[in-house]
Amino acid sequence: MGLQYALLFACVAAGEVWAQYERWTPNFHWTEKMTIKNPENNPTFNYPELGSLQDAWQVLGETSSNTYFLLFRTHVPVYDKCISTTANITDKMNKTANYTIIIYDTKKKKYENTTIQVRALNQTDYPLENVIRANIEGRLPSATPVPPGSYTYAEYDNSTCYSRSTPFPDRGNAVNPRLSARYYDDSKRNVVDELFPYPESDDYADLYVVYNEPQCYILRSPPALGGCDMWLRKTELKSIVEDLKDEIIKKEEELYEEHKETLGIYENCTATDAQKENLDFYVEDDIERWFQDVVWKRISLDCVLAFMITCGAPVFRLYNPITCNTSLTGQYVSIS
Repeated sequence: MGLQYALLFACVAAGEVWAQYERWTPNFHWTEKMTIKNPENNPTFNYPELGSLQDAWQVLGETSSNTYFLLFRTHVPVYDKCISTTANITDKMNKTANYTIIIYDTKKKKYENTTIQVRALNQTDYPLENVIRANIEGRLPSATPVPPGSYTYAEYDNSTCYSRSTPFPDRGNAVNPRLSARYYDDSKRNVVDELFPYPESDDYADLYVVYNEPQCYILRSPPALGGCDMWLRKTELKSIVEDLKDEIIKKEEELYEEHKETLGIYENCTATDAQKENLDFYVEDDIERWFQDVVWKRISLDCVLAFMITCGAPVFRLYNPITCNTSLTGQYVSIS
């Protein structure tokens, strides 16, 4: 119940702050339809005496002992990839680590590993580290500048304003894509560029801990358009997949039969290459949708609540129990 109490406390505190804010803020007509975003961007969640819910150093420590898989994200899709991560603590005093992101390409049947150096930092007014700063160029990230907060700050109708320090930024403070040779040259892009295409600078990207516990953690990424990522510990994910193995196989068979009929692939007829490709696509997509609904009910309720309340519903699914089975088991075998 710790999270629920903290959420209630944060909501009450946020309401009081917003009431004060409304009293002194000029009432521009264009602010009337504005919604403040990122409710987790609040020191309340970081008070040590309450039990921190946003502990970046704890996230790195847990990731050094366990592998975590990316299940969902709200922004910036990544297709045909299974993504996991591990860490290796390098300096406990300065709270640094090597952070390895592992991608399994389900089409090429190949792995790609990228190791970056990271450190845990505090944003302004936070007593504990709540930010994982990653150096994009492979060096040790600097502790400066101080992380300003997860600055996807306000939403006006369908438009989002980004601000590093103020709620109403000028154009110059808006997030811009990193204009580098790597950004334009696909041959130089790696997993970091794919996951976080819009970092704050050429040197680093800040990842804000929305919520963490040993089983799972949620990161908000300004370099991924302010979106959230849900990471689940391998132990729990593997247990869920093993428990559902028979159901997964049965569901896959049902979907193949269903979509064969939809695509006009009949018995004793040879499917065209286009039909085969479409069949695989539809089955994979439906399996992911089905698995998302199932796994959502089996992981930590606190993690689900934290994601839904602060980030909204997951939009992009990153884990497929069939095509990602190789990355989960370490063996090139089908789940069936």
